[in-house]
Amino acid sequence: MKSMDTIDPISIDPVEVSGIQELTALIRNDVRRHTGGRVHNLTVVMTGTHVVLEGFCSSFHSYQLAQHAAMRAAEDFSIDNRIEVL
Repeated sequence: MKSMDTIDPISIDPVEVSGIQELTALIRNDVRRHTGGRVHNLTVVMTGTHVVLEGFCSSFHSYQLAQHAAMRAAEDFSIDNRIEVL
């Protein structure tokens, strides 16, 4: 599947885009809330059937909290956790 960056914008249903934006915002907010803001430079991107988490944190525990928060919020989507533990 193509990432959102490579899809022709004309072929995207505006309702679908709104849903994607709402879902990524929901996931981002849930991750921030469940990690207490310990994931820095957090970005959440949808690519086909995957949710990609990016950012960095200082502990594996924060990494795991972010993973589980995203899994709960994203339900039917796979999570690709690219958060770096520094």
